[in-house]
Amino acid sequence: MIANGFRAWGMALVVVAVGLAGCSSGTPDVDPASLIGAARDPAAEQAALEKYAAVTVCPPVQVRDGTQLFRVFERGKENDLTGVRFQASITKFARECHTDRATGVTTVKVGIAGRLLNGPNGATGAATLPLRVVLVKNGDEVLYSQLRKVTATIAPGGSGVTWTEVVDGITIPPTAAEANYVVYVGFDEGPAKN
Repeated sequence: MIANGFRAWGMALVVVAVGLAGCSSGTPDVDPASLIGAARDPAAEQAALEKYAAVTVCPPVQVRDGTQLFRVFERGKENDLTGVRFQASITKFARECHTDRATGVTTVKVGIAGRLLNGPNGATGAATLPLRVVLVKNGDEVLYSQLRKVTATIAPGGSGVTWTEVVDGITIPPTAAEANYVVYVGFDEGPAKN
């Protein structure tokens, strides 16, 4: 039964792949950027080539162990799971890096997304999530640390909401190739204010 399910799934993927190949082969002169709504701007592309060099380092983003979840409790019920008003989690993250040709400094932009869910009693309203972003060099040297207060609101009748945050301006010095860098994201251990 399972083998048949996988076989059917595999056949569906083959049909989709063949269909996509047929779509792309008929229009070789279409700019792929136009398919996603981005107009090609040769002047902007040239300016970017002149300003930015090849990126020498673009550190991976990781969630620090034990900081991927954050709970907001009802007053007097701290650490009692029946008293959870909200629970937040980090579900996705991404980064973008640019190295300045003139200075050699690499700038990192990090995007973080997650979910805020209501607890057993179906609480709604706003929660402030203490999100920390840290750049670490060689495992222990902190070069950047910022605590962001992210507000997420669950509307009446809702059970959850997606939240996002973008952190820009994290910089890495020109000697980056000589070290190991990691960007850690996670919820700070301090309590949220609601």
